[in-house]
Amino acid sequence: MALPPRCDVGGEDFISNLPFELLSAIISRLDTAEAARTAVLSPRWRDAWRGTPLRLDDLELPAAPRPSIARAASVSGAPWAARADTVSLALASHPGPVTRFRLARTTLRARVPAAEAWFRSLTAGDRRAREVSHICPPEWCHRALADPLLTSATLETLALGECRFSDAGAAAASASRLTDLSLSRTHISEAALQSLLSGCPALRNVIFRHIQGPRRIRITSCRSLVLFGVWHYKHLEELTVEDALRPECLLGDVHLGASVTIIGAPKLTAFGYLVVGFRNFFHGIDKPSVEEKVNKGLRAPFNSVKILAISMTFSSKKDMATAMNLLKCFSFLETLHIQGKPGERQVDTIDFGYYQKNEPIGCIVNHLKTVRLESKVKNLIGEVEEQNMFEFVCFLLANAQVLQIMKIQSAMSNTPAWITEQQNLIQCHRASVEAKVVFEGLKVVHRKRFSIEAVNALPDPFDSDIDIMGY
Repeated sequence: MALPPRCDVGGEDFISNLPFELLSAIISRLDTAEAARTAVLSPRWRDAWRGTPLRLDDLELPAAPRPSIARAASVSGAPWAARADTVSLALASHPGPVTRFRLARTTLRARVPAAEAWFRSLTAGDRRAREVSHICPPEWCHRALADPLLTSATLETLALGECRFSDAGAAAASASRLTDLSLSRTHISEAALQSLLSGCPALRNVIFRHIQGPRRIRITSCRSLVLFGVWHYKHLEELTVEDALRPECLLGDVHLGASVTIIGAPKLTAFGYLVVGFRNFFHGIDKPSVEEKVNKGLRAPFNSVKILAISMTFSSKKDMATAMNLLKCFSFLETLHIQGKPGERQVDTIDFGYYQKNEPIGCIVNHLKTVRLESKVKNLIGEVEEQNMFEFVCFLLANAQVLQIMKIQSAMSNTPAWITEQQNLIQCHRASVEAKVVFEGLKVVHRKRFSIEAVNALPDPFDSDIDIMGY
C-alpha cells in the first residue's frame, strides 16, 4: 500500500493533521518497511507508528545490497546479518505492543546475545507479544536461549528453530494463552520438554521437527490439543498421547521402531505417515505373533481413526505382513493412503496367492471407501515392486465391498501404453460394483508450504498439495 502524496494547501499538511486514530489505521495496513519509511515523514507520523501495535516481519524488509567480494570474504552472510541491526533498532524505538515478530532470513552468527535480548524484550513491560516466529536455516545456527518466551502471558503463537531451552526455564513455563507451538532443530532435555507442555495448557497445535534431546515424548492431559506432528526424529523411542480428548490429527513420519501409545483420544480421525520397515516395528519382544506386537505397541484398536497413511515398500514380504496386521488395528478405517518407497536390492515377489492365505481384514471388507497408492519407482527392482503393488490392488478390489474410488499415482501415468497395461492387469473380480480406478501423475511439483492453518482446514491432510511426509 503506497502512502498518498502530501497535500499542502497554503502550507498546511492535511494528511498529517488527520485524527491520530486514522493515522494509526493507515500504519497498521502497511508492511514492515513501508511503516518504517512512513514514520520518518513527521513527528506526528512517528507518534502514530509508535502508538500502533508493531508488526515486524523480515520478509517485508528490502534485501540489503550485495557486498563486494573482499567484504563478503571477511564478513560471512553480511547482507542478512545487517537485518539483525534493523530488528534491534525497531524494538528499541517502539514501546509495544507487538502483534507479530517473524524472522526467517536474519542470520545471527556472532549475534546470539542480540537474539536473547529480543526474547527478553518481547516479554517485558507493555510488549505483550502475541506471535513470535524465529526460524533460520540450519547453516545459520545460533542456539539462542529462548526461556523468557515461555513466561509470556500474551503469547499465542511460538515457532522457533535452532534455539534452546534450559531445564529451569522450561520448569517456569506459564504461557497460558499459547495455542500454536512449532519447534525445529531445538535443543531441549526430556524433562524440560515435559515441563514446557505442562506449563502451556491452551496448546491446540504442536509441531516438532528435528528435536534434539528427548527420546521420549509424553503428551498427557492436553485437553485443548487438536493437531500433533513429529518429523525427522530418528532417536525417538517412545511416543505417548494420553487423556487428550480433542486431538483430530497425528501427523509426521513416525518410524514405529518406537513405542507408540495413544489412549483416550476419541476424536483422532487422521493418523500418518506410519513408516513400515524401520528397526523393530512394534514393541513387544517376547516372540508373540505380529498382530500381538501391533496391539501391544499401538494399544489397538483405534476405532475413531478414519484416515490412515502408511509409507512402505512393496518389495518385502516382511513389511507387507506388518502392514496387513497394522490395518487390523483400525477397525473402522475409511480412507487409506500408501506411499511406496524404494526397497532393498533383494526383493520378494508377492502374488495374489499370498493375500488369499490371510484372514479377511474387517476394515477393508466393511468400511474402506477410498484408497490412494503412490509409486515413484522406475528402475528394474522398481518393476517388481510395481507388480507387487498391483497384486495388492487386486486384493483390495476383490475384498473391499464398499470401495468407491482408488487413485493410483505413478511417475508412469503420463504414458498411455503403461496405463493400458495396468488396466488389463486389474481386470479382476471387484467386490464393490461402484469401485473406480483412476490413474494420476505424481504431485511432485509446486507443493504447498506446510502450515498449521492449511492442515486444519483440510478434511483429509494426506490428499492435498501439502507434502506431509516430506515436511
